[in-house]
Amino acid sequence: MGHMDSITSALPVICVILCTMIIYWRLTIKPSKNERRLPPGPPRWPIFGNLLQLGSLPHRDMATFCAKYGPLVYLRLGSVDAITTDDPEVIREILFRQDDVFASRPRTLAAAHLAYGCGDVAMAPLGPQWKRMRRICMEHLLTTKRLDSFMNQRADEAHHMVRDVWAQAQYGEAINLRQVLGAFSMNNVTRMLLGKQYFGVGPGGPQEAMEFMDITHELFWLLGLIYLGDYWPIWRWVDPFGCERKMRDVERRVDDFHEKILEEHRKARNRKMDGRDDVDDKMDFVDVLLSLPGEDGKEHMDDVEIKALVQDMIAAATDTSAVTNEWAMAEVIKHPHVQRKIQDELDEVVGPDRMVTESDLAHLNYLRCVVRETFRMHPAGPFLIPHESVRPTQLFGYHIPAKTRVFINTHALGRNTRVWDSTDEFRPERHITSDGSRVEISHGSDFRILPFSAGKRKCPGAPLGLVFVLMGLARLFHCFEWAPPNGLRPEDIDTTEVYGMTMPMAKPLIAVGRPRLPHHMYC
Repeated sequence: MGHMDSITSALPVICVILCTMIIYWRLTIKPSKNERRLPPGPPRWPIFGNLLQLGSLPHRDMATFCAKYGPLVYLRLGSVDAITTDDPEVIREILFRQDDVFASRPRTLAAAHLAYGCGDVAMAPLGPQWKRMRRICMEHLLTTKRLDSFMNQRADEAHHMVRDVWAQAQYGEAINLRQVLGAFSMNNVTRMLLGKQYFGVGPGGPQEAMEFMDITHELFWLLGLIYLGDYWPIWRWVDPFGCERKMRDVERRVDDFHEKILEEHRKARNRKMDGRDDVDDKMDFVDVLLSLPGEDGKEHMDDVEIKALVQDMIAAATDTSAVTNEWAMAEVIKHPHVQRKIQDELDEVVGPDRMVTESDLAHLNYLRCVVRETFRMHPAGPFLIPHESVRPTQLFGYHIPAKTRVFINTHALGRNTRVWDSTDEFRPERHITSDGSRVEISHGSDFRILPFSAGKRKCPGAPLGLVFVLMGLARLFHCFEWAPPNGLRPEDIDTTEVYGMTMPMAKPLIAVGRPRLPHHMYC
Protein backbone atom coordinates (compact mmCIF):
# COMPACT_ATOMS: atom_id res chain seq x y z
CA MET A 1 0.00 0.00 0.00
CA GLY A 2 2.83 2.36 0.86
CA HIS A 3 4.41 1.58 -2.49
CA MET A 4 1.21 2.50 -4.34
CA ASP A 5 0.91 5.70 -2.32
CA SER A 6 4.44 6.73 -3.31
CA ILE A 7 3.64 6.12 -6.98
CA THR A 8 0.39 8.06 -6.68
CA SER A 9 2.14 10.98 -5.00
CA ALA A 10 4.77 11.01 -7.77
CA LEU A 11 2.22 11.05 -10.60
CA PRO A 12 2.03 14.87 -10.85
CA VAL A 13 5.82 15.07 -11.22
CA ILE A 14 5.83 12.28 -13.83
CA CYS A 15 3.06 14.04 -15.77
CA VAL A 16 4.97 17.34 -15.74
CA ILE A 17 8.12 15.61 -17.04
CA LEU A 18 6.18 13.80 -19.81
CA CYS A 19 4.36 16.98 -20.84
CA THR A 20 7.65 18.88 -20.93
CA MET A 21 9.21 16.21 -23.13
CA ILE A 22 6.23 16.19 -25.52
CA ILE A 23 6.27 19.99 -25.81
CA TYR A 24 10.04 19.92 -26.36
CA TRP A 25 9.61 17.29 -29.07
CA ARG A 26 6.85 19.25 -30.79
CA LEU A 27 8.99 22.39 -30.79
CA THR A 28 12.25 20.81 -31.89
CA ILE A 29 11.56 17.55 -33.74
CA LYS A 30 8.31 18.43 -35.46
CA PRO A 31 8.76 18.19 -39.25
CA SER A 32 8.90 21.54 -40.97
CA LYS A 33 7.31 22.45 -44.27
CA ASN A 34 10.72 21.79 -45.86
CA GLU A 35 10.86 18.23 -44.48
CA ARG A 36 10.08 16.68 -47.86
CA ARG A 37 13.13 18.43 -49.37
CA LEU A 38 15.65 17.41 -46.70
CA PRO A 39 18.34 14.92 -47.71
CA PRO A 40 17.51 11.27 -47.02
CA GLY A 41 18.53 9.71 -43.73
CA PRO A 42 17.73 7.05 -41.15
CA PRO A 43 14.39 7.06 -39.28
CA ARG A 44 14.37 9.27 -36.20
CA TRP A 45 13.16 8.67 -32.65
CA PRO A 46 10.96 11.27 -30.95
CA ILE A 47 12.93 13.78 -28.86
CA PHE A 48 16.34 12.11 -29.41
CA GLY A 49 16.23 12.05 -33.21
CA ASN A 50 19.19 9.95 -34.41
CA LEU A 51 21.35 10.43 -31.31
CA LEU A 52 20.70 6.93 -29.99
CA GLN A 53 21.93 5.45 -33.30
CA LEU A 54 25.46 6.76 -32.73
CA GLY A 55 27.76 4.49 -30.73
CA SER A 56 31.31 4.75 -29.43
CA LEU A 57 32.67 5.07 -32.99
CA PRO A 58 30.27 7.61 -34.57
CA HIS A 59 32.40 8.00 -37.70
CA ARG A 60 31.72 4.35 -38.54
CA ASP A 61 27.99 4.73 -37.81
CA MET A 62 27.77 7.77 -40.08
CA ALA A 63 29.69 5.91 -42.80
CA THR A 64 27.03 3.19 -42.64
CA PHE A 65 24.32 5.82 -43.08
CA CYS A 66 26.10 7.23 -46.16
CA ALA A 67 26.44 3.76 -47.67
CA LYS A 68 22.71 3.08 -47.15
CA TYR A 69 21.03 6.44 -47.82
CA GLY A 70 23.33 8.21 -50.25
CA PRO A 71 26.34 10.47 -50.36
CA LEU A 72 24.51 13.27 -48.49
CA VAL A 73 22.65 12.20 -45.34
CA TYR A 74 20.40 14.21 -43.02
CA LEU A 75 20.40 13.51 -39.29
CA ARG A 76 18.41 15.05 -36.49
CA LEU A 77 20.60 15.06 -33.40
CA GLY A 78 18.27 16.02 -30.56
CA SER A 79 17.34 19.61 -31.34
CA VAL A 80 20.07 20.11 -33.98
CA ASP A 81 19.90 19.68 -37.76
CA ALA A 82 22.96 17.87 -39.12
CA ILE A 83 24.28 16.46 -42.37
CA THR A 84 27.15 14.06 -43.02
CA THR A 85 29.02 12.97 -46.14
CA ASP A 86 32.02 10.99 -47.34
CA ASP A 87 31.71 11.96 -51.00
CA PRO A 88 34.29 14.21 -52.76
CA GLU A 89 31.71 16.05 -54.88
CA VAL A 90 29.50 16.87 -51.89
CA ILE A 91 32.58 17.95 -49.93
CA ARG A 92 33.69 20.16 -52.84
CA GLU A 93 30.27 21.85 -52.83
CA ILE A 94 30.44 22.48 -49.07
CA LEU A 95 34.08 23.58 -48.71
CA PHE A 96 34.62 25.29 -52.07
CA ARG A 97 31.54 26.34 -54.01
CA GLN A 98 29.48 27.24 -50.91
CA ASP A 99 32.35 27.99 -48.56
CA ASP A 100 30.78 31.30 -47.53
CA VAL A 101 27.66 29.44 -46.32
CA PHE A 102 29.38 26.62 -44.42
CA ALA A 103 32.49 28.34 -43.03
CA SER A 104 31.17 28.86 -39.52
CA ARG A 105 31.55 26.61 -36.46
CA PRO A 106 28.93 25.37 -33.97
CA ARG A 107 29.33 26.60 -30.43
CA THR A 108 29.71 23.37 -28.45
CA LEU A 109 30.14 23.17 -24.70
CA ALA A 110 33.60 21.64 -25.11
CA ALA A 111 34.71 24.46 -27.41
CA ALA A 112 33.31 27.08 -25.03
CA HIS A 113 35.23 25.57 -22.11
CA LEU A 114 38.43 24.50 -23.86
CA ALA A 115 38.91 27.13 -26.59
CA TYR A 116 38.45 30.23 -24.43
CA GLY A 117 34.81 30.78 -25.24
CA CYS A 118 35.36 29.85 -28.89
CA GLY A 119 37.68 32.85 -29.14
CA ASP A 120 40.47 31.10 -31.02
CA VAL A 121 41.00 30.32 -34.72
CA ALA A 122 40.00 26.65 -34.96
CA MET A 123 36.71 26.69 -33.05
CA ALA A 124 35.49 30.29 -33.45
CA PRO A 125 32.28 30.99 -35.40
CA LEU A 126 32.66 32.95 -38.62
CA GLY A 127 32.92 36.64 -37.82
CA PRO A 128 35.24 39.61 -37.16
CA GLN A 129 36.95 37.97 -34.16
CA TRP A 130 37.84 34.85 -36.15
CA LYS A 131 39.13 36.93 -39.08
CA ARG A 132 41.31 39.00 -36.76
CA MET A 133 42.78 35.99 -34.98
CA ARG A 134 43.49 34.19 -38.24
CA ARG A 135 45.14 37.33 -39.65
CA ILE A 136 47.45 37.48 -36.62
CA CYS A 137 48.49 33.87 -37.28
CA MET A 138 49.14 34.41 -40.97
CA GLU A 139 50.87 37.80 -40.71
CA HIS A 140 52.90 37.41 -37.51
CA LEU A 141 53.33 33.73 -36.61
CA LEU A 142 53.11 31.44 -39.63
CA THR A 143 54.98 33.51 -42.18
CA THR A 144 57.57 31.72 -44.31
CA LYS A 145 60.31 33.95 -42.94
CA ARG A 146 59.47 33.23 -39.31
CA LEU A 147 59.07 29.48 -39.85
CA ASP A 148 62.39 29.37 -41.72
CA SER A 149 64.04 31.11 -38.77
CA PHE A 150 63.32 28.01 -36.66
CA MET A 151 64.80 25.58 -39.19
CA ASN A 152 67.97 25.01 -37.15
CA GLN A 153 65.90 24.26 -34.05
CA ARG A 154 63.88 21.70 -36.01
CA ALA A 155 67.14 20.09 -37.16
CA ASP A 156 68.29 19.99 -33.52
CA GLU A 157 65.12 18.20 -32.48
CA ALA A 158 65.48 15.66 -35.29
CA HIS A 159 69.03 15.00 -34.08
CA HIS A 160 67.87 14.65 -30.46
CA MET A 161 65.21 12.15 -31.55
CA VAL A 162 67.70 10.01 -33.51
CA ARG A 163 70.23 10.12 -30.67
CA ASP A 164 67.64 9.07 -28.07
CA VAL A 165 66.42 6.19 -30.25
CA TRP A 166 70.00 5.08 -31.00
CA ALA A 167 70.77 4.93 -27.26
CA GLN A 168 68.16 2.15 -26.99
CA ALA A 169 68.45 0.62 -30.46
CA GLN A 170 72.15 -0.27 -30.20
CA TYR A 171 71.28 -2.60 -27.30
CA GLY A 172 68.27 -4.13 -29.04
CA GLU A 173 65.76 -2.59 -26.61
CA ALA A 174 62.09 -2.26 -27.57
CA ILE A 175 61.20 1.38 -28.23
CA ASN A 176 57.91 3.13 -27.46
CA LEU A 177 57.45 5.07 -30.70
CA ARG A 178 54.46 7.01 -29.35
CA GLN A 179 56.71 8.59 -26.72
CA VAL A 180 59.49 9.24 -29.26
CA LEU A 181 57.19 10.87 -31.81
CA GLY A 182 55.21 12.79 -29.18
CA ALA A 183 58.41 14.26 -27.74
CA PHE A 184 59.66 15.19 -31.23
CA SER A 185 56.43 17.03 -32.10
CA MET A 186 56.09 18.70 -28.71
CA ASN A 187 59.67 19.96 -28.55
CA ASN A 188 59.43 21.41 -32.03
CA VAL A 189 56.22 23.23 -31.20
CA THR A 190 57.18 24.45 -27.74
CA ARG A 191 60.55 25.77 -28.88
CA MET A 192 58.81 27.90 -31.50
CA LEU A 193 55.92 28.94 -29.29
CA LEU A 194 57.42 29.16 -25.85
CA GLY A 195 61.19 29.12 -26.29
CA LYS A 196 61.37 25.96 -24.18
CA GLN A 197 62.24 22.33 -24.81
CA TYR A 198 60.02 20.06 -22.74
CA PHE A 199 61.54 16.63 -23.33
CA GLY A 200 65.21 15.70 -23.19
CA VAL A 201 67.96 18.02 -22.02
CA GLY A 202 65.98 21.26 -22.01
CA PRO A 203 64.75 23.25 -19.00
CA GLY A 204 61.12 22.14 -19.11
CA GLY A 205 61.53 19.01 -17.01
CA PRO A 206 59.89 15.59 -17.42
CA GLN A 207 57.09 16.18 -14.91
CA GLU A 208 55.96 19.39 -16.58
CA ALA A 209 56.21 17.70 -19.98
CA MET A 210 54.03 14.75 -18.97
CA GLU A 211 51.43 17.06 -17.45
CA PHE A 212 51.44 19.02 -20.68
CA MET A 213 50.91 15.85 -22.75
CA ASP A 214 48.13 14.59 -20.47
CA ILE A 215 46.26 17.89 -20.74
CA THR A 216 46.58 17.89 -24.54
CA HIS A 217 45.31 14.31 -24.92
CA GLU A 218 42.34 14.91 -22.61
CA LEU A 219 41.51 18.17 -24.37
CA PHE A 220 41.39 16.44 -27.76
CA TRP A 221 39.19 13.65 -26.41
CA LEU A 222 36.69 16.14 -24.97
CA LEU A 223 36.65 18.33 -28.09
CA GLY A 224 35.84 15.31 -30.26
CA LEU A 225 33.12 14.00 -27.97
CA ILE A 226 29.56 14.00 -29.31
CA TYR A 227 28.16 15.21 -25.99
CA LEU A 228 24.42 14.75 -25.49
CA GLY A 229 24.17 18.09 -23.68
CA ASP A 230 25.00 19.90 -26.95
CA TYR A 231 22.02 18.30 -28.70
CA TRP A 232 19.55 17.64 -25.91
CA PRO A 233 19.91 20.43 -23.31
CA ILE A 234 17.87 18.56 -20.68
CA TRP A 235 20.78 16.11 -20.46
CA ARG A 236 22.91 18.82 -18.85
CA TRP A 237 20.66 18.68 -15.76
CA VAL A 238 21.72 15.08 -15.24
CA ASP A 239 25.18 14.67 -16.85
CA PRO A 240 25.64 11.22 -15.26
CA PHE A 241 29.16 10.76 -16.61
CA GLY A 242 30.42 14.12 -15.40
CA CYS A 243 31.51 15.34 -18.85
CA GLU A 244 31.01 19.02 -18.09
CA ARG A 245 32.85 18.60 -14.80
CA LYS A 246 35.77 17.13 -16.76
CA MET A 247 35.60 20.03 -19.22
CA ARG A 248 35.77 22.57 -16.40
CA ASP A 249 38.66 20.71 -14.79
CA VAL A 250 40.67 20.61 -18.04
CA GLU A 251 39.76 24.25 -18.69
CA ARG A 252 41.26 25.22 -15.32
CA ARG A 253 44.42 23.15 -15.86
CA VAL A 254 44.93 24.54 -19.37
CA ASP A 255 44.46 28.11 -18.20
CA ASP A 256 46.86 27.63 -15.28
CA PHE A 257 49.44 26.29 -17.71
CA HIS A 258 49.06 29.21 -20.10
CA GLU A 259 49.02 31.76 -17.29
CA LYS A 260 52.36 30.40 -16.12
CA ILE A 261 53.74 30.71 -19.66
CA LEU A 262 52.66 34.36 -19.96
CA GLU A 263 54.08 35.20 -16.55
CA GLU A 264 57.45 33.66 -17.42
CA HIS A 265 57.61 35.61 -20.69
CA ARG A 266 56.62 38.91 -19.06
CA LYS A 267 59.32 38.50 -16.42
CA ALA A 268 61.89 37.74 -19.12
CA ARG A 269 60.82 40.83 -21.10
CA ASN A 270 61.12 43.02 -18.01
CA ARG A 271 64.61 41.69 -17.28
CA LYS A 272 65.69 42.49 -20.83
CA MET A 273 64.21 45.98 -20.66
CA ASP A 274 66.01 46.61 -17.35
CA GLY A 275 69.28 45.40 -18.82
CA ARG A 276 69.51 42.45 -16.45
CA ASP A 277 69.53 39.93 -19.35
CA ASP A 278 71.34 39.98 -22.65
CA VAL A 279 68.99 41.10 -25.40
CA ASP A 280 68.11 38.23 -27.72
CA ASP A 281 66.64 39.23 -31.07
CA LYS A 282 65.16 35.72 -31.45
CA MET A 283 61.49 35.99 -30.47
CA ASP A 284 59.30 32.98 -29.90
CA PHE A 285 55.60 33.14 -30.76
CA VAL A 286 54.52 34.22 -27.27
CA ASP A 287 57.03 37.10 -27.39
CA VAL A 288 55.54 38.16 -30.72
CA LEU A 289 51.98 38.05 -29.38
CA LEU A 290 52.94 40.05 -26.28
CA SER A 291 54.41 42.73 -28.54
CA LEU A 292 51.30 43.17 -30.72
CA PRO A 293 48.71 45.91 -30.12
CA GLY A 294 45.23 44.94 -29.07
CA GLU A 295 41.89 45.72 -30.61
CA ASP A 296 40.21 49.16 -30.43
CA GLY A 297 43.42 51.01 -29.64
CA LYS A 298 44.51 48.85 -26.72
CA GLU A 299 48.24 48.84 -26.10
CA HIS A 300 48.48 45.03 -25.96
CA MET A 301 46.46 41.99 -26.96
CA ASP A 302 44.20 40.58 -24.26
CA ASP A 303 45.64 37.68 -22.31
CA VAL A 304 42.65 35.52 -23.27
CA GLU A 305 43.36 36.07 -26.97
CA ILE A 306 47.03 35.17 -26.53
CA LYS A 307 46.15 32.04 -24.58
CA ALA A 308 43.60 31.00 -27.21
CA LEU A 309 46.16 31.31 -30.03
CA VAL A 310 48.86 29.48 -28.06
CA GLN A 311 46.38 26.72 -27.26
CA ASP A 312 45.47 26.39 -30.95
CA MET A 313 49.08 26.12 -32.04
CA ILE A 314 50.04 23.59 -29.39
CA ALA A 315 47.00 21.39 -29.90
CA ALA A 316 47.05 21.45 -33.69
CA ALA A 317 50.75 20.83 -34.18
CA THR A 318 51.53 18.46 -31.32
CA ASP A 319 48.88 15.75 -31.30
CA THR A 320 47.98 15.60 -35.00
CA SER A 321 51.52 15.17 -36.35
CA ALA A 322 52.46 12.63 -33.67
CA VAL A 323 49.29 10.60 -34.34
CA THR A 324 49.94 10.63 -38.10
CA ASN A 325 53.56 9.56 -37.66
CA GLU A 326 52.64 6.68 -35.34
CA TRP A 327 50.10 5.36 -37.85
CA ALA A 328 52.63 5.68 -40.69
CA MET A 329 55.28 3.82 -38.70
CA ALA A 330 52.80 1.06 -37.83
CA GLU A 331 51.72 0.54 -41.43
CA VAL A 332 55.28 0.56 -42.77
CA ILE A 333 56.46 -1.95 -40.15
CA LYS A 334 53.47 -4.12 -41.10
CA HIS A 335 54.59 -3.95 -44.74
CA PRO A 336 58.37 -4.60 -44.90
CA HIS A 337 58.47 -4.16 -48.69
CA VAL A 338 57.28 -0.55 -48.18
CA GLN A 339 60.09 0.05 -45.70
CA ARG A 340 62.65 -1.28 -48.18
CA LYS A 341 61.36 1.10 -50.87
CA ILE A 342 61.53 4.07 -48.48
CA GLN A 343 65.10 3.22 -47.52
CA ASP A 344 66.18 2.62 -51.12
CA GLU A 345 64.95 6.12 -51.95
CA LEU A 346 66.67 7.62 -48.89
CA ASP A 347 69.94 5.89 -49.80
CA GLU A 348 69.71 7.31 -53.31
CA VAL A 349 68.71 10.87 -52.39
CA VAL A 350 70.61 11.29 -49.11
CA GLY A 351 73.16 8.48 -48.86
CA PRO A 352 74.80 7.04 -45.73
CA ASP A 353 77.25 9.85 -44.99
CA ARG A 354 74.90 12.65 -43.90
CA MET A 355 71.54 13.15 -42.24
CA VAL A 356 68.29 14.06 -43.97
CA THR A 357 67.66 17.81 -44.17
CA GLU A 358 64.48 19.73 -44.91
CA SER A 359 65.73 20.48 -48.42
CA ASP A 360 65.68 16.72 -49.13
CA LEU A 361 61.99 16.30 -48.31
CA ALA A 362 60.76 17.57 -51.69
CA HIS A 363 62.79 14.85 -53.45
CA LEU A 364 61.54 11.92 -51.35
CA ASN A 365 58.60 11.11 -53.60
CA TYR A 366 57.90 7.60 -52.35
CA LEU A 367 57.96 8.74 -48.71
CA ARG A 368 55.47 11.45 -49.69
CA CYS A 369 53.25 8.71 -51.15
CA VAL A 370 53.50 6.84 -47.84
CA VAL A 371 52.35 9.93 -45.94
CA ARG A 372 49.50 10.55 -48.37
CA GLU A 373 48.39 6.92 -48.04
CA THR A 374 48.53 7.27 -44.25
CA PHE A 375 46.28 10.33 -44.47
CA ARG A 376 43.87 8.27 -46.61
CA MET A 377 43.67 5.27 -44.28
CA HIS A 378 44.29 6.96 -40.94
CA PRO A 379 43.39 10.67 -41.02
CA ALA A 380 44.50 12.47 -37.86
CA GLY A 381 40.83 12.94 -36.94
CA PRO A 382 37.78 10.87 -37.97
CA PHE A 383 35.94 14.06 -38.96
CA LEU A 384 37.01 17.51 -39.97
CA ILE A 385 36.18 19.97 -37.19
CA PRO A 386 32.39 20.38 -37.64
CA HIS A 387 31.18 23.23 -39.83
CA GLU A 388 27.86 25.07 -39.46
CA SER A 389 25.72 26.79 -42.08
CA VAL A 390 25.13 30.50 -41.53
CA ARG A 391 21.92 30.61 -43.61
CA PRO A 392 19.53 28.25 -45.43
CA THR A 393 20.83 26.89 -48.72
CA GLN A 394 20.38 24.15 -51.32
CA LEU A 395 22.71 21.17 -51.72
CA PHE A 396 22.11 18.98 -54.77
CA GLY A 397 18.42 19.91 -54.77
CA TYR A 398 17.94 19.37 -51.03
CA HIS A 399 17.04 22.04 -48.48
CA ILE A 400 19.67 22.65 -45.80
CA PRO A 401 18.39 24.77 -42.88
CA ALA A 402 20.42 27.53 -41.25
CA LYS A 403 22.65 26.41 -38.36
CA THR A 404 22.90 22.88 -39.75
CA ARG A 405 25.92 21.06 -38.32
CA VAL A 406 28.18 19.46 -40.94
CA PHE A 407 30.16 16.27 -40.26
CA ILE A 408 32.65 15.62 -43.07
CA ASN A 409 33.73 12.04 -42.50
CA THR A 410 37.40 11.91 -43.52
CA HIS A 411 37.82 8.37 -42.18
CA ALA A 412 35.02 7.12 -44.45
CA LEU A 413 36.23 9.29 -47.35
CA GLY A 414 39.50 7.36 -47.45
CA ARG A 415 37.57 4.08 -47.47
CA ASN A 416 34.88 5.10 -49.95
CA THR A 417 34.75 2.29 -52.53
CA ARG A 418 33.33 4.69 -55.13
CA VAL A 419 36.58 6.64 -54.87
CA TRP A 420 39.27 4.10 -53.96
CA ASP A 421 39.93 0.47 -54.80
CA SER A 422 41.25 -2.04 -52.23
CA THR A 423 40.39 0.43 -49.48
CA ASP A 424 41.78 -1.70 -46.63
CA GLU A 425 45.12 -2.25 -48.36
CA PHE A 426 48.01 0.06 -47.47
CA ARG A 427 49.42 0.76 -50.94
CA PRO A 428 51.46 3.98 -51.31
CA GLU A 429 52.05 3.25 -55.01
CA ARG A 430 48.47 4.32 -55.77
CA HIS A 431 49.56 7.96 -55.32
CA ILE A 432 52.59 7.96 -57.66
CA THR A 433 52.07 10.51 -60.42
CA SER A 434 52.08 9.30 -64.02
CA ASP A 435 54.66 11.91 -65.09
CA GLY A 436 56.96 11.34 -62.11
CA SER A 437 56.37 14.83 -60.72
CA ARG A 438 56.39 15.57 -57.00
CA VAL A 439 53.50 14.10 -55.02
CA GLU A 440 51.53 16.90 -53.36
CA ILE A 441 50.46 15.43 -50.04
CA SER A 442 47.96 18.06 -48.96
CA HIS A 443 46.74 19.01 -52.43
CA GLY A 444 42.98 19.08 -51.92
CA SER A 445 41.68 20.07 -55.35
CA ASP A 446 40.17 16.62 -55.93
CA PHE A 447 38.75 16.52 -52.36
CA ARG A 448 39.64 12.81 -52.03
CA ILE A 449 42.10 13.39 -49.16
CA LEU A 450 41.73 16.34 -46.78
CA PRO A 451 44.41 16.21 -44.08
CA PHE A 452 44.17 19.96 -43.47
CA SER A 453 40.61 20.69 -44.67
CA ALA A 454 39.99 23.28 -47.41
CA GLY A 455 38.42 26.68 -47.97
CA LYS A 456 38.29 29.42 -45.36
CA ARG A 457 38.78 26.97 -42.49
CA LYS A 458 41.83 25.24 -43.95
CA CYS A 459 44.53 24.75 -41.32
CA PRO A 460 46.91 27.73 -41.54
CA GLY A 461 49.78 25.62 -40.19
CA ALA A 462 49.59 22.92 -42.88
CA PRO A 463 53.10 23.48 -44.35
CA LEU A 464 54.68 23.28 -40.89
CA GLY A 465 52.71 20.17 -39.98
CA LEU A 466 53.92 18.43 -43.14
CA VAL A 467 57.53 19.23 -42.28
CA PHE A 468 57.08 17.65 -38.82
CA VAL A 469 55.60 14.49 -40.35
CA LEU A 470 58.07 14.09 -43.21
CA MET A 471 61.18 14.94 -41.21
CA GLY A 472 60.26 12.61 -38.35
CA LEU A 473 59.64 9.66 -40.68
CA ALA A 474 62.62 10.38 -42.94
CA ARG A 475 65.07 10.45 -40.03
CA LEU A 476 63.69 7.31 -38.40
CA PHE A 477 63.68 5.23 -41.59
CA HIS A 478 67.04 6.58 -42.79
CA CYS A 479 68.78 5.79 -39.51
CA PHE A 480 67.08 2.55 -38.45
CA GLU A 481 65.62 -0.68 -39.74
CA TRP A 482 62.32 -1.32 -37.92
CA ALA A 483 60.63 -4.57 -36.89
CA PRO A 484 58.06 -5.74 -34.31
CA PRO A 485 59.44 -6.71 -30.88
CA ASN A 486 59.61 -10.08 -29.14
CA GLY A 487 59.48 -12.15 -32.29
CA LEU A 488 56.02 -10.85 -33.29
CA ARG A 489 55.10 -10.96 -36.94
CA PRO A 490 54.47 -7.65 -38.78
CA GLU A 491 50.82 -8.59 -39.34
CA ASP A 492 50.36 -8.95 -35.55
CA ILE A 493 50.63 -5.18 -35.00
CA ASP A 494 47.34 -3.98 -33.47
CA THR A 495 45.84 -1.14 -35.53
CA THR A 496 42.68 -0.65 -33.47
CA GLU A 497 41.76 3.03 -33.21
CA VAL A 498 40.43 5.20 -30.38
CA TYR A 499 37.77 7.81 -31.17
CA GLY A 500 38.30 11.48 -30.37
CA MET A 501 38.97 14.75 -32.15
CA THR A 502 42.18 12.98 -33.13
CA MET A 503 42.16 9.21 -33.62
CA PRO A 504 45.31 7.52 -32.27
CA MET A 505 46.10 3.83 -32.12
CA ALA A 506 44.48 2.14 -29.12
CA LYS A 507 47.87 0.86 -27.91
CA PRO A 508 51.22 2.64 -28.24
CA LEU A 509 53.38 1.31 -31.07
CA ILE A 510 56.34 -0.67 -29.71
CA ALA A 511 59.11 -1.66 -32.14
CA VAL A 512 62.79 -2.58 -32.34
CA GLY A 513 65.13 -0.37 -34.37
CA ARG A 514 68.43 -1.63 -35.79
CA PRO A 515 70.96 1.12 -36.68
CA ARG A 516 71.76 1.10 -40.41
CA LEU A 517 74.24 4.00 -40.75
CA PRO A 518 77.93 4.23 -39.75
CA HIS A 519 78.43 4.53 -35.98
CA HIS A 520 79.76 8.09 -36.07
CA MET A 521 76.54 9.39 -37.66
CA TYR A 522 74.66 8.91 -34.39
CA CYS A 523 77.14 10.56 -32.04
